[in-house]
Amino acid sequence: TISGGAFAYCRSLASITIPNSVTTIGDRAFAFCSNMTSVTIPNSVTTIGDGAFAGIKTVTLASGNKYYKNDSYGAIIAKDNKKLIWVPKNIKSYRIPSGVTTIGNDAFAFCYNLTSITIPDSVTTIGDRAFYCCKKLTSVTIPNRVTTIGKGAFNSCEKLTSVTIPNSVTTIGDRAFAFCRNMTSVTIPNRVTTIGDMAFAFCSDMTSVTIPNSVTTIGDGAFAGIKTVTLASGNKYYKNDSYGAIIAKDNKKLIWVPKNIKSYRIPSGVTTIGNDAFSRCEKLNSITIPDSVTTIGDRAFYRCKKLTSITIPDSVTTIGKDAFNSCEKLTSVTIPNSVTTLGNMVFAFCRNMTSVTIPNRVTKIGNQAFRDCRSLKSVTIPAHFKSQSSKWNLPKGCKIKIAGE
Repeated sequence: TISGGAFAYCRSLASITIPNSVTTIGDRAFAFCSNMTSVTIPNSVTTIGDGAFAGIKTVTLASGNKYYKNDSYGAIIAKDNKKLIWVPKNIKSYRIPSGVTTIGNDAFAFCYNLTSITIPDSVTTIGDRAFYCCKKLTSVTIPNRVTTIGKGAFNSCEKLTSVTIPNSVTTIGDRAFAFCRNMTSVTIPNRVTTIGDMAFAFCSDMTSVTIPNSVTTIGDGAFAGIKTVTLASGNKYYKNDSYGAIIAKDNKKLIWVPKNIKSYRIPSGVTTIGNDAFSRCEKLNSITIPDSVTTIGDRAFYRCKKLTSITIPDSVTTIGKDAFNSCEKLTSVTIPNSVTTLGNMVFAFCRNMTSVTIPNRVTKIGNQAFRDCRSLKSVTIPAHFKSQSSKWNLPKGCKIKIAGE
C-alpha cells in the first residue's frame, strides 16, 4: 500500500518505480509531483485513489491489469467503464467515453491546456476539484443526469464564460465555481437544494444571480463579491432585505451583502455575520452592527478598503479569522469586553490602524493578527498575553502596553 498523499507535492521527484507487490495507491499519493513526466502502474494494483496522479503528464498501466485501463487518449478508466480516474496533464481536448458515470476527484485538475470537454449523458457525478484550474476551458455543458457538482469542481477555471447546469442537479458543492472570473451569468435550476460555501465566490464578471425557491441551504460566502443576488419569490428559508442583502428567514444570520454597497445597517435580531458576508465590498464606508450580534465570521469584512472605523457591540464574543484583513483605511476599532476570541490575521494589512486595546476577557489571539499593520504604534494587552506577542507579527517600534501597569 502507498498511502494517500504519501508523495504529494514532491515537486523535485522526477521518477518512481512502483513495485509489483503494491495493490493500493491512495488518494493523491503522487499528486502534483510536477517534475515527474511518467509513471507505470504494475498489474498488481487493484485500487487507485482519487487524484493519485493529478498533474502528472503520463501514467501507463502495465499490460494485464484486471481493474483499470488506458483509453485512446491515455486516460485511466476503471475496467467496468464506470469511473474516470485520471487524464494526462497536457491534454487539449477530451471526450469522456459513454458509460462513465463518475468523473473522479481531481481527474482533470491542473490540465492547463484543456479547451474542450464532452461529457456524456451517462455521467451522474462530477467529483471534487474535477476540473480545478483548467485555465483555458471556456464553456462546459453538464448533461441532464448529473445530480452533484463536487467541491471545487470548476474552481479557478478563469476563462469559463458559459456553463449549463441541468435540472437534474440538486447540490452545488463548496467553491464549485469560485474564481471563475469571466463567468458572466449562471442559471441555477429549480431542483437545487444546496449551494455550498463560496460556490460562486469572486466570479467578478457576474453581475446578477437568481436563487430558486427550491434552495434550502446557502453556504457562507456562496456569492461573495457578486453585485446582485435575488431570491425567487416563495423561498421559505431566506429573504432579501431592503438593501438587497440576503438574511436567513428567522433573521438570525446575515449571509451576503451586495458588492457595491456603501452603507449598511444590519437588522436588529441578527446574531451572526456570516463568513465573507461583506468580503470585497470595496465601496463600504459605513456599517452599523446591532447589539444582537454575537459572532463576526471569518473574512466577514475582508478587503473593505474604504471602511475607516467600526464599533463592535458589547454582545460579540468571537471575531473570526481575517475578519478585517486588508481594511486598509481602518484607523479605529473598538473591541468590547465581551470578546473572548480573535482569529488568525484578524487585522492583518490594516495599514492605517494606529492603536488597539485587547480587553481582559480575550483568551485567544490568532497568529499574525497584526501582520503588516505598518502604522500601529501601540497595543494594550492583558497581562496573560505577555509572552505571546511574537506570534502576532507586530511592526517594529510598536509598543506593547500591559493593561493596569
